[in-house]
Amino acid sequence: MFRALSSLVAVLSLLLFLAPAASAFEPQRIAWNELNQLIGKNVSIPLYDGCAVSGKITAVEPDALVIQVSMSSHPKDYPKGSLRVPRATLHVLDLHTEGLRHRVTGTVRPPTVRRTTTIQIVP
Repeated sequence: MFRALSSLVAVLSLLLFLAPAASAFEPQRIAWNELNQLIGKNVSIPLYDGCAVSGKITAVEPDALVIQVSMSSHPKDYPKGSLRVPRATLHVLDLHTEGLRHRVTGTVRPPTVRRTTTIQIVP
């Protein structure tokens, strides 16, 4: 009886521990017309041909997202500069933000933490 009860408690505590973690990985959903709030933010975008680019969003047009590319997985195909990502090919992007960690007394500058939020673009 005690062994069965301890097994049940172990399984329940594992499920309670994993439930918040599983929901933490669900992508945030944003409609195309709400992407204006991301102008000026740093993002990474996987492209339809297997490449990926990173940079700042500079504009949201009705048919494309305009990004100022700062890094690219294929610099010859996608060099630094302005890039229009067609709306039909953009389904997901990663938003990168930096935050401060707890400040330790006596330090000059608190360390920063880079956070990534996956955003799914819904029609």
